[in-house]
Amino acid sequence: MKMRWIFSALTLVASQAWAQEPPYGDTAGTVFDIIRADDPSALQCLDATGQAERQIWDKRVDGEPVVNAYTFMARYSDGTAIEIAVNPEVASADAALAAAQRFARPLGQLPTSLRQGIRRFSIHQGDEGFHAGTGQIVVYTGRADQRASYDHLEESLFHEAVHASWDEQHRLAPDWMAAQQADGRFLTGYGARSPDREDLAETALFAFAILHHPDRFPPADTADTLAAVPNRIAYIKTLLPPDQPLYYQVAEAAGCLSG
Repeated sequence: MKMRWIFSALTLVASQAWAQEPPYGDTAGTVFDIIRADDPSALQCLDATGQAERQIWDKRVDGEPVVNAYTFMARYSDGTAIEIAVNPEVASADAALAAAQRFARPLGQLPTSLRQGIRRFSIHQGDEGFHAGTGQIVVYTGRADQRASYDHLEESLFHEAVHASWDEQHRLAPDWMAAQQADGRFLTGYGARSPDREDLAETALFAFAILHHPDRFPPADTADTLAAVPNRIAYIKTLLPPDQPLYYQVAEAAGCLSG
């Protein structure tokens, strides 16, 4: 009888913890400037590679049409490389180049472990939310304008890079799910609504701030985050160790066709 009472009490405590309101709605709506526009970038060059057919998911049509995209290869000093594909709906090749340049540099501000998993970065016009899957990120210029207006474009790219590079290995990993259970609550409402899909990407940005840019994250928010999800912060610490460089060589940097 005593063991049954203890089990019931633990169950009640756990259910009360999961019922606690997350301290944040979503990372996209926060105003923390964790990755600053003038931070160093590993971008080495952006080479135009012509036009080619690419199948790119597009929320505006709820499908994955094939487009004759303007293509570019962004090369980074750590040996990573990302193809950038721009929807030909843009006015010209020059406009496509400008769109690619806009994102190539902030992609170079991501930690190597996040950039390394991105194979293609696609750009549409419009104001749909960014989205990503394994190896790929898709963005919309109108939404990028909105995020940039409050210094949150780089942070949004970080979130999507987690989906592209880490989700497949980590979002359903036993240790990550155990950390979720041990914490007993969520950091954001968005993560709580989709714990198997969004919780890792939502938590990772704040973990990155605490581990690598604590001066850019208010002490009160650091305390709230560590109180809410200490075990998940510890998990992400193994992926972004604060005592190791964020940028490291994964291959010999490729030569550039342009400067």
